[in-house]
Amino acid sequence: MANTVSLADAETGPLRRSTFEHGDHWTDGGEPVRNAVSTLIRHWRLIAACTAVTIAIALVVTLLMKPTYTARATFEVQSDAPPVTTTDGSEQGRPDGAFLQTQLALLNSQALSNLVVDRLKLDKNAAFMGDDDEVSGPSAAGTAVRRKQIAASKVRAGLATQVLENSSVIEVSFSGEDPRLAADISNAVVEQFFLSSVERRFAASNYVRDFLGQRLAQLKGKLESSERALIGYAGENGILSIPTQNGGEAGGSQSLETVGLPALIERVAQARAQRIVAEQNWRMASSRNGYNLPAMQDNPQVSTLTQELAKLEAEYEEKSKTFKPGYGPMEELHSRIQQTEAQIARLRDQNISALHASFDLAVQQEQALESQLRETRGSVFETQNRGVGYATLQREVQTNRALYDALLQRFKEIGISNGGSNRFAIVDRALPPRAPVSPNLPINLLIAIVAGLGIGMGVAFARDAIVERVSTPNDVAQKLRLPLLGITPMVADDLDGQLREQKSAVHEAYFSIETALRLASPNGMPKSILVVSTDVGEGKSTTSLGLANSLSERGVRTLLIDADMRRPGLHKRVGIANVKGLSAVLSGEADASEAIVRPSNYDFDLLPAGPLTHNPAQMLATQFARVLTDLGARYDVIVVDSAPILGLADAPILANLTEGVVYVVEAGRNRPAAIRTAIQRLSNSHALLYGVVMTKIGQRASGYDYAYASYHYDYGSES
Repeated sequence: MANTVSLADAETGPLRRSTFEHGDHWTDGGEPVRNAVSTLIRHWRLIAACTAVTIAIALVVTLLMKPTYTARATFEVQSDAPPVTTTDGSEQGRPDGAFLQTQLALLNSQALSNLVVDRLKLDKNAAFMGDDDEVSGPSAAGTAVRRKQIAASKVRAGLATQVLENSSVIEVSFSGEDPRLAADISNAVVEQFFLSSVERRFAASNYVRDFLGQRLAQLKGKLESSERALIGYAGENGILSIPTQNGGEAGGSQSLETVGLPALIERVAQARAQRIVAEQNWRMASSRNGYNLPAMQDNPQVSTLTQELAKLEAEYEEKSKTFKPGYGPMEELHSRIQQTEAQIARLRDQNISALHASFDLAVQQEQALESQLRETRGSVFETQNRGVGYATLQREVQTNRALYDALLQRFKEIGISNGGSNRFAIVDRALPPRAPVSPNLPINLLIAIVAGLGIGMGVAFARDAIVERVSTPNDVAQKLRLPLLGITPMVADDLDGQLREQKSAVHEAYFSIETALRLASPNGMPKSILVVSTDVGEGKSTTSLGLANSLSERGVRTLLIDADMRRPGLHKRVGIANVKGLSAVLSGEADASEAIVRPSNYDFDLLPAGPLTHNPAQMLATQFARVLTDLGARYDVIVVDSAPILGLADAPILANLTEGVVYVVEAGRNRPAAIRTAIQRLSNSHALLYGVVMTKIGQRASGYDYAYASYHYDYGSES
């Protein structure tokens, strides 16, 4: 009995562990790009058709479009103040962004468009009005107004304005069907803009002059009244207005007391300082007996007496060593010393008396000045109280005078400028363009090509997203999450002949698949292999033939069983009759040895399907295990070709009885969901899936550059 293992277990089987599990950790950064290229190449006809349609539409639209001409005029916007050149060469005074945007808004205004219409009489120009020439209204006046509104709207629709980069130059352009009229409108817009700007400035200047004249008359009366009130109040309260050093008036009310107060405060401070010095000198003289005072030391008489006293004392000291104090000359010296000391004492007393007198005088002067300061402060406080009203009147006079001077200066400036100079200068006038700007056939075709390619690629990607297929070998891993045993190329003719030709790509492909299958199990090649597919025509029978042929060429005793008893076809492929076969063996009508034949072109044995029966699934479920066991003793490997999975019970039954399953997928045929559904049926039968064989890979399969040479190293030519 075959070893039955579920597909879930097969995920951890030998092939999954040795090959596919490690592949899960590989990262192919170029895979998304190759997928995109694959989609584009598979649907290149669709993309080409979309591109051709868009080109045709663009060509027809371009040929039907009326030519449009664009005329351009430029002018410079100057600032009010003259430009000032800085040290680095740049200019200051250039109009700012807000001012330039204001000019653009004025250029695109409805009022300016109306002026241009009136200037060029565009509402009466049939060529310009076009289909609107038949505009009707309830009255002739209403029709004229309506025509002017439509003409102004056309002017605004064709007008474009912009500020040239890093400059104060504005470009005005108009696009229309008539090149000369486009130039006329562009120039008219610029000229009418200049005129309307000057008119606005003159109107504003006249209004400002009238307003300022009225305000000046009012302020003049208020200034005169406030000055009279200020002078009258100062006379009544004895307040003087003393000019400052620069010729202006003092900042507040002034009086004689106010003017003399700073000097009086300074004199009081000086008297206080003199009194303090005199008091210190007198007290120092009294405490130190007055001998060390500068006045004593600087007195020449005191110096003479001091020197004489020193000599007398020295002489007395010298003679005292020889004579006694009572001796006559000694007595005389002592008397002279006392007289000298008395003279010095009298001079000290006189100096102390003089210092005391100076101190008394300083005290009297300080007291007198402080008394005068108190009286002056009181008078100043009284003057300041009266000066509150004076200050109020003075501020009113100053305010009125400042307003009057400012308005008078502005009135004079407006009178001199008379509306100001023109701030605009034409740089280039608009000329009738020689060639239209649209339609531009090359650009339109280029846009059509890009749009067509974009639409085609979008449809291609959308179609691939909606109609998903398993088209490439990478899809097996990404969409089915199954291991890949190998791939086979697309063969146009003589497929069976190439299967037998050892140097052919097909033969090499199945030899590689047989090798991968041999390595799928630690025990080597399985004893029984079921080859299945989702639907008919995917290459299932060819894969069975290829595997049996590769095994037999290795010297393996191989039996190929055609178990598709509904639509058998292997007997036709190998060129034998289908008289006896599997159906007869399962029903007991013939022995297996009688039904097995050896095809003339192959080295393996074949058990054909035999005559058709009414209940093949039931016969397989009840008898095929016995046949497989009997034949397993005679052959090394048995390859079973089954019917497709979807809708039939044959394949799940056989998958449960064989050791493993090889699943065949045709490139680009089935959706992943259909294949997963089929594999789920195998999983329910506890089958062991060794891997997937992808068949019919084209020379440029799905844009992946799967030229078979990428997988097959072909033989070189013999020399």
